[in-house]
Amino acid sequence: MIQQSRVMRWVPVVALMLGSAGLAQAATLDKVREQDQLRCGVNAAQAGFSALDDAGTYRGLDTDVCRAIAAAVLGDAEKVYFVPLDSVERFTALQSGDVDVLSRTTTWTSTRDTTLGIHFTGVSYYDGQAFMVASDLGVGSSLELDGAAVCTQSGTTSELNLADYFRTHGMEYSPVVFDSPEQSIAGFEAGRCDVLSSDASQLYAQRLQLADPDSAVVLPEVISKEPLGPAVRQGDDLWFNIVKWSLFAMLNAEEMGITSDNVDEMLNS
Repeated sequence: MIQQSRVMRWVPVVALMLGSAGLAQAATLDKVREQDQLRCGVNAAQAGFSALDDAGTYRGLDTDVCRAIAAAVLGDAEKVYFVPLDSVERFTALQSGDVDVLSRTTTWTSTRDTTLGIHFTGVSYYDGQAFMVASDLGVGSSLELDGAAVCTQSGTTSELNLADYFRTHGMEYSPVVFDSPEQSIAGFEAGRCDVLSSDASQLYAQRLQLADPDSAVVLPEVISKEPLGPAVRQGDDLWFNIVKWSLFAMLNAEEMGITSDNVDEMLNS
């Protein structure tokens, strides 16, 4: 799990680049400033993206995005209230206003972008769907999975991709569907399925959580493109721009090696 991502070392850069946001007003920005905190929808426990550390603090790439936005609009990266959401409830939470931004390993798809009343602000991580199997099955390719029972999560692109993949390759499978990553890995470890399918990043993290990580292997095939990124409600252009450019500032600063330690020096370069 990410203890302190490099991107968080330059959070002040985000505030500097977006300091002019206060010159304009819009519903979400007003709400965030009035409540003096950002409500950010995240995964409850996905190592590397959003998970509690030993001190009970959320750490990971997705949570760093939340902190960057808070730094930009509130001047304090710690003014974030993290709302753990599963795959099914995440969009409803955003649509209803329960969260101000969704930063939860969510794939940007045309259907989601055009039918749910939300806008994706960019890509924070490029992922792809893969398969993890028990090592003792002796399977070396996803093309050998005909007839397998496959654990996956409801309300995800993984669920849809599975149907397409097995149909395309003339194979049969039995889906075993869970609501959360924790439930799906527990089902896999308990033997309720032969295969666990999700984003590759999640599979590698889940493999490390097994009592014996060597008991499972992630197969080499990646069967989809999963551009993950934050999302906001449609109809609030200022808030969309703030979240978008907070993310872009993170990406650019990371590429340029800008940190909180050298930001003043960089301003004069």
